[in-house]
Amino acid sequence: MPEVIYRKYRPKTFKEVVGQKPIKLTLQNEIVSKQIAHAYLFVGPRGTGKTTLARLFARSLNCLDRSVDQSEPCNKCEICQLILNNRSMDIIEIDAASHTGVDNVRENIIANAQIPPFNNKGCKVFVIDEVHMLSKSAFNALLKTLEEPPKHVIFILATTEIHKVPETIISRCQRFDFKKIPQQDIIKRLTEIIEWEKIEVPEHILAEISRKSEGCLRDAESLLGQIISLDQTKITDELASLVLPRSNWQEINNLVEGLRLNNLATTLNQINKLVEEGIDLKIFIDDLIDYLRQIMLYQIIGPSFNLDFADDIVENLKEHAQEFPLDDLSRLLNILLDKLSIKESIIDQLPLELGCVEFLTDKKLDQDYQIPKIDSSDLPEHQPSNDDFKKVQDHWSLIIKETKPFNHSLSAILQTSHPLSIDQQKLIIGLEYGFHLEQLDKPKVKNHLSGILSRILGHKINVGFQVDEDYKKSHQKFKGGHEKEVEEAIDTFGGEIV
Repeated sequence: MPEVIYRKYRPKTFKEVVGQKPIKLTLQNEIVSKQIAHAYLFVGPRGTGKTTLARLFARSLNCLDRSVDQSEPCNKCEICQLILNNRSMDIIEIDAASHTGVDNVRENIIANAQIPPFNNKGCKVFVIDEVHMLSKSAFNALLKTLEEPPKHVIFILATTEIHKVPETIISRCQRFDFKKIPQQDIIKRLTEIIEWEKIEVPEHILAEISRKSEGCLRDAESLLGQIISLDQTKITDELASLVLPRSNWQEINNLVEGLRLNNLATTLNQINKLVEEGIDLKIFIDDLIDYLRQIMLYQIIGPSFNLDFADDIVENLKEHAQEFPLDDLSRLLNILLDKLSIKESIIDQLPLELGCVEFLTDKKLDQDYQIPKIDSSDLPEHQPSNDDFKKVQDHWSLIIKETKPFNHSLSAILQTSHPLSIDQQKLIIGLEYGFHLEQLDKPKVKNHLSGILSRILGHKINVGFQVDEDYKKSHQKFKGGHEKEVEEAIDTFGGEIV
């Protein structure tokens, strides 16, 4: 049976390990200087090299032919071969997920630690994977041995969830934090593998594999293995699509361009056309969010931000970053994330459609209306009406934008709030949390907001805040149903906000 790619090409030397340079250098220096700790804690996302480096470190410490001034194992001596073939009695790997109890710790670790290593020139290494899965009593049993281990015994604990590991354990270990592997490093490794396998895979497919793996090299190598198993000579887009979910970057680019150019009809038509063609809507939306995020980051950070797309898509991204106002990008992302949090909808694409409608409706209102530049203290007194309340709702995004120069925290909180009621010369704004109320219920904040609202309405009005006890329902209703165009869209599409 052929060996899977990620096992076949598991690094056998520190030089071959992808990423994690600071960790590699530290471990190598400790091997050469013989300043070895008794316990190590490897922390980080899955598939980033924790177990690989643990095995490599253990093999190097036990290698019979390693030069004194070198850290790399020879991988040829008897001990190295035993470890490489998982037959060494001195390297004990334990999966804590299936050995959670205190009895397993006593039998497999504590008792075994008392037995000297079979290699009298080396050491016994315990590699405990997913250590956070141990029970409280198991951790307590391990603690004493971890604090004062027998001579020539080393512990390497690996975890993806450090917050579940007791502080008493963490404090007794030398900790290393593993990072996700950069996409360019993953692409470079995949390129090496296809050269060794003598198979052609287009670079844009390797880039897509890298993106889908989200910094996990093992996932990337597994995906590549699945793809090259389809054909042993050349991989086409059609073959790759059998394993990789279809990416729709060009369609996404067209949708973003429609939003940027305020073309609502074209945008909604494109969404429905893609759905009719059988597009996976969840993948499309996830990619759309990522696409908008990368535009925003490139606009803020500049050319030093790496765009991992094909050249034609990179050019489109750069154009959007130049032409799409940052405030609009931020607002669009907030609207989409809010709409897409709706768990159920009669029509699958309705939340996405409503998000586009709301974005372009708000944008049009902002373009068509400017807040009068007058002194609000000169405005007359007036009894507020339902029309006033509707006007505040319609111009809410403009109100938020107007507060940014005054206080960014205020505008951020208003983004998650909504007009709740209006009566007796006062607009009440509904908030989600009590600590938001503490931040906003101050004379300076209320006076500033009152001035903006008074200029919009053409008469004086005061502002108040309260925590909305029915926040979720009220906020969804406000975000989805306050514009006339959104209500018409709901009627047209035959859906409802739930």
